Amino acid sequence: MSRTFEVGRRERVMALSEVAGTGDSEPRAFAQRMANGGETETSEDRYHRLINNIPAAVLHVDSRCMAPVFANLRDAGIDDIRTYLRANPAVVEFSCQNVMVMEVNDAALDLLGATRPADLIGSVAYVFEQTPEAALNVIDAHFHEVPNHTQKIRIKKLDGSVLDAVLMVSFPRYRFRDDRTVLMLVDITEHARVERELKKIEAEFAHFARLSILAELSGAIVHEVKQPLSVVALDAETASRWLRQDEINIAKVRQLVARIEENARRANEVIRRVKDMASKAEPQREPHDLNELVREAVAFVSREARRRDVELVMKPGSGMPAITVDSVQIQQILVNLLVNAIQAIDEAGSRVRRTTIETIAEEGSAVVLVRDTGPGVPAELLDSVFESFFSTKQDGMGMGLSICRSIAAAHGGSISVPETGPLGTVFEIRIPWDSGADSFPGNGKNAR
Repeated sequence: MSRTFEVGRRERVMALSEVAGTGDSEPRAFAQRMANGGETETSEDRYHRLINNIPAAVLHVDSRCMAPVFANLRDAGIDDIRTYLRANPAVVEFSCQNVMVMEVNDAALDLLGATRPADLIGSVAYVFEQTPEAALNVIDAHFHEVPNHTQKIRIKKLDGSVLDAVLMVSFPRYRFRDDRTVLMLVDITEHARVERELKKIEAEFAHFARLSILAELSGAIVHEVKQPLSVVALDAETASRWLRQDEINIAKVRQLVARIEENARRANEVIRRVKDMASKAEPQREPHDLNELVREAVAFVSREARRRDVELVMKPGSGMPAITVDSVQIQQILVNLLVNAIQAIDEAGSRVRRTTIETIAEEGSAVVLVRDTGPGVPAELLDSVFESFFSTKQDGMGMGLSICRSIAAAHGGSISVPETGPLGTVFEIRIPWDSGADSFPGNGKNAR
């Protein structure tokens, strides 16, 4: 016997038939007969069979309590309900406590570890307890009369364990039938576990790629640290001699101490950049000045560029808003592309030896263009440069551009090659201004 608990009346079956019977005339016909009051006993049995044949947890929800709330907000001229809800969280709390789960199917009982429907009947709050943002998203979709809303959530079972699930919400077509909202839950716990493991592996590759870049630049890095430290040692020795004089030249000593401080800062800045690149910390998305990130990346590779006689040109965009990104990951993209561009120019023996990096503010996203004067990417290789383990270098790992693409995608952005030819290549990075998204180093012959 079915364990489905039915609180409402049979007209609600129309909502379920839309979810379970798309393209199937039988559920719709059945729903119409029920609406007309025919075949009561048989229809009841078929109703239970219908919702229990849906291979996902189904929760039938009555959200009529939100109708007057939405009406009041519309009367008050509120259209950006998301901003309003963030400023007035009590509305979200009201919805979670007063929108009611009226009935559930057997799959819902199994998914959430319930033994009887009554365990799941009542306030819908438990659905959103582990993912509070989802409640705001559902209210936003309902307010704007979006027919359906889908997103990933986490939901706690009755035994206290937590599942990863996809929540699908189907709203009623008419405002006066808000008792016909249907929630469906699909367990993706194993999929999410595999996805997390893949992200760990991807993070390991990204870290390895950063270490690989540092290894390539090790000679330049050592020089960048050694040079200011040599100045520090020399000036400290000179200052010490002045201090041993009977008549101390205070002005000269101050000048030497100032140079010591300046060069110590220079050495410390190089060490900080290396430490950041070598770190294995969890990605942290924070607002950053993109032009400053570019300046740091250029400073990181400047010694290598000078060694290979390649000019680095910065074209910072004006009026650039802050961009929400993980700074280490974005710098990994920039440093990788700059190193590849410098190496491409040097190895090809290009007459014009210049790499330009430009930032542009566009509506919705920040754009970074890395333009070199190297030999270009061969047409037959253009589709392969972003593939994992693709490299035209004997000692190349072939992970550089693949990781760049993963980093850009994890920020909700992209990386592409809009231009290439015998006079050089352009790599374009696009990142949304607010990339609060999830995480994850370019040039034909130098793809790593």
